[in-house]
Amino acid sequence: MGELLNRVRMLRKYSDAWVAIGVLGLFILLIVPLPPLFLDVLICLSLVMSVMTLLLALYVEDALDFSAFPSLLLFLTLYRLGLNIASTRMILTRAEGGDIIHTFGEIVTGGNWLVGVILFGLLTLINFIVVTKGAGRIAEVAARFMLEALPGKQLAIDSELASGALSSDQARLARQQVSEEANFYGAMDGSSKFVRGDAIAGIIITLVNIVGGILVGIAVKQLSWSECLGTMTRLTVGDGLVSQVPALFISVAAGIMVTRAAKGSVGKALTEQVFHHPRVLLMAGGVVGGLGLVPGMPLLVMLPIAAAFFVCGLLQNKEQKEKTKDLLQGQTRSFLTPPLELRLGFQLAVQGPALYARLGEVRSDIAKQLGIRMPQVEISDDSELSSRGWEIYLKGNPVATGREGDMGSIVNALKSVMRGHAHELLTRAEVQWMIQETQKNDSAIVEEFKQKQLSFGDLLKVLKGLLKEGVPVRDFISILEVLVDAGEEKDLDLLIERVRAELSRGITDSFFGKSRVAHVITLDPKVEQVIDASKGKLRPSMVDNLARSLISLTKEASLRGLKPVVVTESNSRASLRQLIEKKLPELHVLSYREVSAEVEMETVGMVPNDVLLWKEKEI
Repeated sequence: MGELLNRVRMLRKYSDAWVAIGVLGLFILLIVPLPPLFLDVLICLSLVMSVMTLLLALYVEDALDFSAFPSLLLFLTLYRLGLNIASTRMILTRAEGGDIIHTFGEIVTGGNWLVGVILFGLLTLINFIVVTKGAGRIAEVAARFMLEALPGKQLAIDSELASGALSSDQARLARQQVSEEANFYGAMDGSSKFVRGDAIAGIIITLVNIVGGILVGIAVKQLSWSECLGTMTRLTVGDGLVSQVPALFISVAAGIMVTRAAKGSVGKALTEQVFHHPRVLLMAGGVVGGLGLVPGMPLLVMLPIAAAFFVCGLLQNKEQKEKTKDLLQGQTRSFLTPPLELRLGFQLAVQGPALYARLGEVRSDIAKQLGIRMPQVEISDDSELSSRGWEIYLKGNPVATGREGDMGSIVNALKSVMRGHAHELLTRAEVQWMIQETQKNDSAIVEEFKQKQLSFGDLLKVLKGLLKEGVPVRDFISILEVLVDAGEEKDLDLLIERVRAELSRGITDSFFGKSRVAHVITLDPKVEQVIDASKGKLRPSMVDNLARSLISLTKEASLRGLKPVVVTESNSRASLRQLIEKKLPELHVLSYREVSAEVEMETVGMVPNDVLLWKEKEI
């Protein structure tokens, strides 16, 4: 089995070559006559692929998870048309079509060719008029709406990037997803035309088969009129059904892909949303039961159906009451406020198990980025929220909310909260764990730190000061070394600045990623001197002028798709950050020493010295 799996993996490496060979094989079907057995093999593959496509459309969580669907739809359509040509050639030249076509024809016609023609016509019309036409219209509207909304989505991403709600990597991924969505629905709009064309071609080929088969049977095969009509019609109906059944599967799959409005599998969404309300189930059961009492209605049929709806409604009602009871009991037992709490509406609450798995990944990612472990997120349902509403609480206080959300939006919001409030989530217990882990790798630095007069609480304050401005503390050993080497220094602000200088490489990587260019806003030297001398205390009008200038420069940069940081001298960095913290909490302030020499700084603006002017009444 292991050897077989290895061979399969080897074949996957040449997937592009296999697809190219398959496309070329489609054209061979149009030219080369096939033996009946080989035709049966190809028809069987067509049926299997159409069933797989339908099941994938049902089970994928997101439409973009099946972004290859438009291309697959095109290939399967061409494949069926090629099989149609091959089977038509066999029917007209040999008056046979293989076992699958023969069996389909026998079962459907039941010995009556007229019944077969009618059933085939109905199936084709259902596929063409109902499924294909509807799916094509929805795909057309979805593509138009997606393209019209594209500029607005791009602006929204740029706005969140400028405000700091998204990092540069997150914004890049968001733009990529928007672009992929637009491409997908545009491709679906075009591919739906292939489905309609396939249905029309099926009708035409069937008519050609019947008329041509009768003419060939009479003129060439010397068959009687009744023999031609019976044999050729039966084979033609079988051939048409073998083609139209997979076509119907593909059309339904296309309809599912373009009509899905929520993430998650279709079956899960239907069961959660249609059969979630006990009152609706009970009323539906009552309606069916009432109709069963009408004279002439089949009571023995309708009564069990009504009973089934009643049972489902009662069970659903009991389940919701138990959830509410468990929630209340949990709230009664817990007297401590959780550090992070996520409250969900009932439609989102049912995704709890899947959400827990995603949150584990989020906590792991944040730990790798910042160097600290995130606390567990307590999840609860809240009847006061809308069905798809959510709220995030930090130590009992709401910090983020949404009225209409899905798992993706919740996860992104939690990431933002964890990053933005990491300094508030850092506890003494976590710092103690970090020291214990460091002791395993470098016991010497830990022992030196313990001998230093700097308290454990001071270390916690230094780490919180770093995290508050988005500086990762992954290099905990270097942080301890700086604190140990600082001697008798007790000024925590000065210690934080020294640590930041030591962590310049990590700071550069955190703020600029793999980019070799840092877009920065600088200050006029006179402004830096005044801020340094002020020690974080300036006249209110100066602070307002400074904030307005920075806001203006930041907006100008964001219009160019840039997210700049402010760079100043080391001795004025902390004071500048303190002055603008309330007005510009998302704007990062770095010192020149904190930007690695490997990164080129490109100035996008400078704060002029006229921000130092103030009104006469303040003198």
